Amino acid sequence: MSYQGKSLLSFLVLLLVFAAGFFWVNKGSTTDRGKAPTQYKEFTIERGKFQIAVEAGGLVKPVNRIEIKSKASGQIVALPVEEGDRVRKGDLIARLDQEDEQTSVALAEADVVIAEAELQQAKLMFSRRNTLFQKKIISEEERDQTSLQLAVAKGKVIQATTNLRRAKDRLKDAVVRAPIDGIILQKYVEQGQIISSGVSNVSGGTPLVDLAAMHTVYIEAGIDETDIGKVEVGQSAVLVADAYPGLSFQGIVIRISPESKVEQNVTLFDVIIEVSNTDGKLKSGMNAQITITTLDKDNVLLAPMVALQMDETGKLEKDQRTVLYKEGSAFTPRTVRIGLSDFKQAEILEGLKAGDTLGVEMTSRLKKSNDRLEKRIKKSRSFGVGSKK
Repeated sequence: MSYQGKSLLSFLVLLLVFAAGFFWVNKGSTTDRGKAPTQYKEFTIERGKFQIAVEAGGLVKPVNRIEIKSKASGQIVALPVEEGDRVRKGDLIARLDQEDEQTSVALAEADVVIAEAELQQAKLMFSRRNTLFQKKIISEEERDQTSLQLAVAKGKVIQATTNLRRAKDRLKDAVVRAPIDGIILQKYVEQGQIISSGVSNVSGGTPLVDLAAMHTVYIEAGIDETDIGKVEVGQSAVLVADAYPGLSFQGIVIRISPESKVEQNVTLFDVIIEVSNTDGKLKSGMNAQITITTLDKDNVLLAPMVALQMDETGKLEKDQRTVLYKEGSAFTPRTVRIGLSDFKQAEILEGLKAGDTLGVEMTSRLKKSNDRLEKRIKKSRSFGVGSKK
């Protein structure tokens, strides 16, 4: 016999010995298990709080973000703010070179003085001509001529006054102030830069800074369409920012988008949660995880889902389950009716009371492993059915 033949024979002998040993050990353990009593893990029925929540990720966004531009054009001579600065309503954001606007105001004021003087002169002239007309020294036509001059003088005063007001507005527009209390989120320009007007420029002008009120923030989260039916405006929510994993912030759902969006083949609906941020910890653009409480009931009789067996006979109703109820030292089947449930526990409506004990039959790991192995073997055999051509 060749060397390879001897090796194969030795391998077969060892395999037979191992199989016989495994059969003997397994037979003995099976006999032992048959004699041992069934063991149960016990659960006590208690009353407590029942909550159902929806979880999602979202972004922190300011409630009121404003892009500030200047109505005037020119060179920035003062820009006393930086990103992250807190400003109050009326604080200086930027000041442009006001020399041209100041000159325009001075010229407009001079025009108003001249127009008012001309108006006074026209009034005197009209009064004199009207007296002469009453005495029939001059004709009505001559009197009417001075009346026209008086009307023109009044018009010049109105025009000059309007030009002065516009010049003052342009001078005022050269100073940009904060319209609200908030934080400078972004700064787009620097001192010395020449900017264009946000009013007269076709492109909308040069933005100076972005300002936002951050004492209250929004969390914009995408909720899966399978959960959106549970979410309603007014529900409470808990926010945990990635930057502060040990802190939680309380919020409330204020808006639900009526239209979905699709991200990576998943249909989502935007939900806006309003969160108080008085300490300023939450920053714009932060990632956060939100938990929206869609149901919250107190003093509910609760049982673990693992103790509730599904109906396999088809005799029970949809809301009924079978449990192993402990009577004395024995466990007997009992039918109960359940209400609300999640993956962990369910509300018991009928069949149990607080303090009752339920049992769940404990299964050995070896049996579970054997069951899984048997399923894989059966599955593999089912794939192998058929003949090869």
